[in-house]
Amino acid sequence: MKKRISLFINILIIILEIIGFIISYKTNNYIAIQFYTEDSNILALVICTIFSIYLIFNKQIPKWLSILKYASTICLTLTFLVIILILAPMFNFNYVGMLFKGTMLYHHFLCPILAIITFIFFDNLGNIEKDYTIKGLYLTFIYAIVLIILNIIDIVEGPYPFLMVKKQSILASIIWFIIIIGLAYFISYMLRELYNKFNRRR
Repeated sequence: MKKRISLFINILIIILEIIGFIISYKTNNYIAIQFYTEDSNILALVICTIFSIYLIFNKQIPKWLSILKYASTICLTLTFLVIILILAPMFNFNYVGMLFKGTMLYHHFLCPILAIITFIFFDNLGNIEKDYTIKGLYLTFIYAIVLIILNIIDIVEGPYPFLMVKKQSILASIIWFIIIIGLAYFISYMLRELYNKFNRRR
């Protein structure tokens, strides 16, 4: 039963991701890959598709896919919480606009929430080991380092206020880095703990 629910939710995520990207492309005529939101949702689309194929053909989920599914869920959860805790308060507490309008409904709200639900309660990824907690953060580290470098050499500005390292002090940049990576680590840890708690009951 849980496998069927997992497949259903993962396919639903795929559909919602595609709808979100179609809206995004029609609005902007391009996909803004400099945004963590876009990258995390592209990753979710790809990983949920691969994961669903494994479920459809009743194949055992390999370790590399388990790690990527875990990492993808971390990225989407971070996207959601950064909106809730940081970006919406920065922009006049515009929660409605940042969570429910246009592509935001899909990429900031629906897909992250569904990804969290299916990961914790329905996806069967085997045991999520302690060393996965750091492995699940690799993609976020890579994004942060690449965007900071692109900001320093003036190829990209932002796209988030806390990445604008040339418009803030070094200390502010360090504090923001610690906050975001610290939040990502907390998410990684909590997802692993919750997954393993409910997985042991299967």
